Amino acid sequence: MPDDSAPQILHIDDEKSVRDALAMLLRAHGYVVTSAASGPEALELAGEGVKPDVLIVDFNLDDEMNGAEVAEKIRGTLHYMPPVVLLTGDLSNAEVPCVTDVPVWLMHKPLNAEMLLTALPALVQLSHAMRGLVSRNIPRSPQTLTSIP
Repeated sequence: MPDDSAPQILHIDDEKSVRDALAMLLRAHGYVVTSAASGPEALELAGEGVKPDVLIVDFNLDDEMNGAEVAEKIRGTLHYMPPVVLLTGDLSNAEVPCVTDVPVWLMHKPLNAEMLLTALPALVQLSHAMRGLVSRNIPRSPQTLTSIP
């Protein structure tokens, strides 16, 4: 049974060896990791109640949808948007993602594990803070300083 207080990571990658290695690394550092091999599988997991604090997604998943598209669809299922780490082995093919209102970090494969482990606690903290804003119905669109009373 997962520890409800441990940070939750949803990792989506079509390469099993990458999923297994990252899951082992993150679990060794106290994260609860749920892995999916495809966008549809990740959406199914989110629909079944997986509530990730951070998404780690391979940008080049398959022909059906890329990692940014998967992240955007997961937001619709979860009704909140966790920070996204997009992984890619080919930065020349990675377009600016169409994920809105959420921090997106593009990392090159092979993954720099030390850098990821350094960044994850802040991303988890940001995720919790953003969910708090959503639960208090604070508008997602930023207000200009002139529109604040």
